[in-house]
Amino acid sequence: MNTTTVLPHLPAEGIFNKNTFRKAVHSIYPDCTEASINWMLVTLRKQGSLASAGAGKYYRIPLDAPAKKQYSYPHSPEYLDLEKEITKAYPLVNFQMWELIQMNDFVNHQIAKNVVIIEVEAMLVDTVYELLHMKYPYAMIQPTSDTFYKQRAPKTDIVVQKLLSEAPSPNGNHSCAIEKLLVDLLSKKLSGNLIERSEYPRIYEDVFRKYCIDETRMFRYAKRRHLYDYILSFIKTNTNVQLMTI
Repeated sequence: MNTTTVLPHLPAEGIFNKNTFRKAVHSIYPDCTEASINWMLVTLRKQGSLASAGAGKYYRIPLDAPAKKQYSYPHSPEYLDLEKEITKAYPLVNFQMWELIQMNDFVNHQIAKNVVIIEVEAMLVDTVYELLHMKYPYAMIQPTSDTFYKQRAPKTDIVVQKLLSEAPSPNGNHSCAIEKLLVDLLSKKLSGNLIERSEYPRIYEDVFRKYCIDETRMFRYAKRRHLYDYILSFIKTNTNVQLMTI
């Protein structure tokens, strides 16, 4: 089966659901199984021909549009060591991580001093913090912005904080989804005070230009953090990002 033959049978603009995709496939391959339909969806997304607009929703990416890919980042040795320690000690704990130097791919002024943010399910925040604090005495637990800047480590900063429920699932291992990072960067908590706000429009524009963004997932999490209206206004007022789902 040639996946690209399905594209002309899909809506050129707007969002369509999986049932529409299924009908398009069956119009060409009547005997196509559900497993093959799922494979075609995954393949077209990997090829950059389709993008997700939320659970079971998709849209076509124009042929002349710059190729986009799924976001990933080759994390630092410090990050990987921390991830390994937590996983080894508590293999069943639900946690996510990201590091500030990830943003160097998008900002004008490069970040020299790294910060590793570790977000853990609420009941185990203290437990994970105690584990890391024995080896990393400068590790901080849920610091305010003022506390963070007063107690910074000589090298990499380590912050342990609560993982909010309904946060987007990590794309691989424990690395935070890019949709979550975009929301967290505009929060009024610590994560929203680590980078100059003047850099934010460029970050959003570069991320949306280079990577496939699940807008539904991003705005669902924004609602959970009470940032939906703020982020929507920021994107429309301060960036050239063209949202597909709003």
